[in-house]
Amino acid sequence: MARPKVQPSEKRSLKITFRVTEKQRQRLLTLADACGTKPGDLVRTKVFKGHFPATRMPRIDEETYVELKKIGVNLNQLARQANSGKFPFGIDKTLTALLRQEEKIIRLLLKDDSGSEDR
Repeated sequence: MARPKVQPSEKRSLKITFRVTEKQRQRLLTLADACGTKPGDLVRTKVFKGHFPATRMPRIDEETYVELKKIGVNLNQLARQANSGKFPFGIDKTLTALLRQEEKIIRLLLKDDSGSEDR
């Protein structure tokens, strides 16, 4: 299958070069990788559309998956108790523990995106 023809007005024929520090280059490459795009496409989207492309969801490891599963099981049990009109003793401790687990998971999932300021 042939590549579709591009209109002459849409063809990218001009090149713009700019200098960055090594730290800026690494950050640009990291952001581009997180978005699943090339650095040039990332810059083009930010400049002309005013935002970064959507980031890909990072792959979670097995430990994070197990934590999510535990949270789901706990929430199911609490919801069942609440719907039956029973509020178990110590529910506040359980909810606090669940909130801590949730915060830990969110930190893990957003760890790669922590350097982004313009989102």
